Amino acid sequence: MHKPSINYSVRVSPRGRNVRLRVTVRHGLEVVIPQGYDRDKVPSIIEHKKHWIQSALERADAHRKFFVPEPKWDVPHQIKLPALGKTWYVVARKTASKSVTVRDLGEGKIVVFGNLDHEGRCRDALTRWLMRLTREHLVPRLHQLSLKMGLQFRRTFVKRPKTRWASCSRRRSISLNAKLLFLPPELVDYVLIHELCHLIEMNHSDRFWTLVMRYSPEFRRLDGRLREMWKTVPRWALEGVTEVRSRPLQDDCS
Repeated sequence: MHKPSINYSVRVSPRGRNVRLRVTVRHGLEVVIPQGYDRDKVPSIIEHKKHWIQSALERADAHRKFFVPEPKWDVPHQIKLPALGKTWYVVARKTASKSVTVRDLGEGKIVVFGNLDHEGRCRDALTRWLMRLTREHLVPRLHQLSLKMGLQFRRTFVKRPKTRWASCSRRRSISLNAKLLFLPPELVDYVLIHELCHLIEMNHSDRFWTLVMRYSPEFRRLDGRLREMWKTVPRWALEGVTEVRSRPLQDDCS
């Protein structure tokens, strides 16, 4: 077989029993093989898994910006939230307070005031603001879709996980990532529909995707776009990710 077009490295695991594929931001694709395994078989494995590998490498590339030296911290001058179709202009006011607060001034303006030199506190304050907006706007949208689809959930949570846009638990609770605000409305709806369908199918079987297609006929196109959307989230709203282990939506049920 021809050598795969995807670059990779091989690592022998003395205690390993199976071949594992591992994609990391720093090292790319690594093939972990048991001691004594025939390396000539590796290219065929990579060829068989090339679609998953390519997706994982794309996500790793999206997260690679975490390892680029960050510029000096500064409060963002404006915040665009496509999910709401709005842009907020930010007024920064440094005060003697040790804490940082975000207050809505109306007319598309917010003020961030307090200890603006403390990057962590500024990020936390802006994140709390994002979470409030998520509760005010995206949770009601989830309820609307729930009624339209006839699929009822029990509770909602707003969080900020590193690698999931949303999730659905076996207790019929749906968690929304505040970073959804940086997605366009059609992708937000797709994520919400995806999680609501998990109320019926807590898996990614053919039955699940058939259900998703009933409410989101273009789910394949939307899911493809979703893989790239982490790139649109500003750095201040992200936390560092060093390894890609899960697909954007395919592994989100728990």
